[in-house]
Amino acid sequence: MVVLFALVGGGWYFSAIVESDGLIVENGPGEPRVMITAVGEDTITLQQLPDADTEKNIAFSAVWGVTNGSDYGQLGDVVSESDNGVVREYTSLVGELRVGESVSLERTAFPHDPLAAYGLQYEDVVIPAPLGSVGAWHIVADSEVWAVLVHGRTSNRETSLKILDDLAELEVHSLTIDYRNDVNAPASESGFYDYGTTEWEDVEAAVQYALDNGADKILLFGYSMGGGIVTNYQLRSELAGHTVGMFLDAPMLNFGRTIDKGAEERGVPGLITVFAKLFTNMRFGINWSELDFLSQAEELTVPVLLVHSDSDDTVPIETSIEFAAALPSLVEFHTFIDAPHVASWNAYSDEYESLLRRFIERVR
Repeated sequence: MVVLFALVGGGWYFSAIVESDGLIVENGPGEPRVMITAVGEDTITLQQLPDADTEKNIAFSAVWGVTNGSDYGQLGDVVSESDNGVVREYTSLVGELRVGESVSLERTAFPHDPLAAYGLQYEDVVIPAPLGSVGAWHIVADSEVWAVLVHGRTSNRETSLKILDDLAELEVHSLTIDYRNDVNAPASESGFYDYGTTEWEDVEAAVQYALDNGADKILLFGYSMGGGIVTNYQLRSELAGHTVGMFLDAPMLNFGRTIDKGAEERGVPGLITVFAKLFTNMRFGINWSELDFLSQAEELTVPVLLVHSDSDDTVPIETSIEFAAALPSLVEFHTFIDAPHVASWNAYSDEYESLLRRFIERVR
C-alpha cells in the first residue's frame, strides 16, 4: 500500500511538472545566463552567472548570439579560459555590449529579423488561419519553390534566421511563420501547446497562402516541436501533395518519449513516469497516442533531410534513429556530435548549410 501511495503521489506531482514545463505557453525573453567582464576589439570575456542554465555553456565552442535585449553580438571560438572568465571571439552586430552587463546567449545567432541579420528585404505578411490571423516573414525569390519554416516550443521565427540567407541565394521563397500561442497569434483552444495535433492547421494555412501567391512546390522546415508539427501536417493535410521535401532538425516526433527522457534526466523512476502520464491525460486531456507521429512514419512519401545531435538532452535522438530506419529510402540522416538541442548549426554551420543546400538542389 505504501508503494502504491508513493507511485500515485509521485505521479500526480510529476504530472504537474509536465504541465508547468511542457504544456504551459512561454513567450518571454530568455533569462540572462552570463556577465560581461571585458570587451576587446574582436574578443569578449564572459562569466557564467551562478545557477544559470548551462545548456549554452560559455566554454562550448559554437556560434552563439549574445544580447542584452537590444544590443546584439555574435560569439565565435573560445580563445582562452581562466578564473577571470572565458575569452571568446566576438563580433558586434547591433549597438554595443558593455562590461558589467548580464546577457543571454541565443541559438539564433543573428539580430532579430532578416534585414538586421543579412540586409535581406522581407515582407511582414498576414496569413488567415483557423483560429485567426498569424504573421510571417516572406522573402521573395524568383521561383515557384516556397519553404515554410516552423519553429519549436518557446521559440519564434528567429530560429530560422541562420538559414534564410541560404534559401535566398538558392532562389527559394521563405515563409517563416508564427502559429497559435505565439506572441500576437491566437491562443490554442486548449490553452496549452498541442505539440502538432492542432498547430499543423496553421502550417496548412501558410501552405495555402503560398499556393495562392504562386507556389508550385513546397519545402517544409521544422525545428524540435516544429518538426512534429510539419510531420503531422504532411500526414493529415489535403495540401500535402505539394510537398517536395522536408527538413527536420531534432524533431519531436513522440511527445511521450520526450517526457520519458525528461523524467530520466530528473531521476524520476519509470513507474512514477507511467503514473504521471496517466494523470496528465486525466488532468489536462493529453492523448499520448495522438502525439506519436513516429508510429506513422511509414505513411510519409517525400524525401526528408534529418539532423540531430547525439548529446541532445531534450528530444531523444533514438526517435530520429527509428524514424530514419522506418524510411530508409527517403530519409537522409546526419548525426552531429556534442551539440545542445537544435544547435547543430551553431557548432557545425558549414557542414549543416552544405547538407541543406545539396538537399534542396536535389528535391526542388
